[in-house]
Amino acid sequence: MKKSVAVLFMIFVLLLILISACAGKNSSTDSTSSSGTDDTSNTKSNEIVELRLGHAVQGENHPYHMAARHYVELVEEKSDGEIRIEVFPGGQLGEELDMLEMVQNGTLDGALISASIFSGSTPVMDGLTIPFLFDNYSTFNEALKTDVAQEMLNSLEDLQLRGLGINNAGMRHVGSNVAPVENPEDFTDLKIRVMESPLMLDIFDTLGANPTPMAYGELYSALQTGVIDAHETNLITFTDENFHEVTEYISLLSIYPTPNINIMNLSTYNELSDEQKQILTEAGHETSTWIVEQMEEIDKKALKELNELDKNINEIEDMQPFIDKVQPVYEEYGNKHPLIKEFITEVENIKN
Repeated sequence: MKKSVAVLFMIFVLLLILISACAGKNSSTDSTSSSGTDDTSNTKSNEIVELRLGHAVQGENHPYHMAARHYVELVEEKSDGEIRIEVFPGGQLGEELDMLEMVQNGTLDGALISASIFSGSTPVMDGLTIPFLFDNYSTFNEALKTDVAQEMLNSLEDLQLRGLGINNAGMRHVGSNVAPVENPEDFTDLKIRVMESPLMLDIFDTLGANPTPMAYGELYSALQTGVIDAHETNLITFTDENFHEVTEYISLLSIYPTPNINIMNLSTYNELSDEQKQILTEAGHETSTWIVEQMEEIDKKALKELNELDKNINEIEDMQPFIDKVQPVYEEYGNKHPLIKEFITEVENIKN
């Protein structure tokens, strides 16, 4: 009897040891599993985000492409390589209107789109090209820091877009084959090519010119053959794209900047983490400031080249007659949207 009890006791002890061992194994397995879950979570948060960004401008040294490259580099640096953006320049993905629609419907993540292209959907971005509003690049940069500039970007959410920054590809000047433009009367009946934008038509109509909307690709030959008398463009275009060859007079009027908006599909943006959103926004704003600073040097270099080519270049000392002439444009477009009127007021305050 005693022997049987002893055997049963030993069996009981062995069972306890086995149960304890199994419990320890399960605990270890649970711990490993839990650790594995955490690792998976960390890996997921560090997944590479790959985005595509398009623009329609040709040329490695064009301010559009310079801004795109700088933006991409900043994003990759700030995200430690977690966000990578591939740039498709030169209209590889379509014209600007095509890319705007692609970003809206989410088939393209982002793009740099000229402000004038938005006029078919919203008047807000027309505020950036009100004629003779900006007296220099410094004023433009200060204007970008205002609350109303951010509100203009935020307003694009109504179009399913996230506005990340406003870049400047240079102040626009007048090239003519008739005579230099020295006062508003020199615009009278001048057949000038303009971008296909209602605002541009209104500006030059108000100045008394004969504005002619024309695709950019047709401009050189139109000047060469006399189909048009004049055009408005940034200084780098005269040098890098040889428009000085078909332009007799260059008048430094700084009519308006050449702004483009760095946009992203709103749904794609909203799917990102708060940290990733902040990185894209910071990089967008920093790029806006950076490219404007580069434009000052780009313009100096282009002007130096044009002088060396003995081009007829004139500067206007008193811009007030031009400003007075286009006041109807200020009124009309200020009344189109309260943000435009507020932006004009902010810029005037900065200049004063």
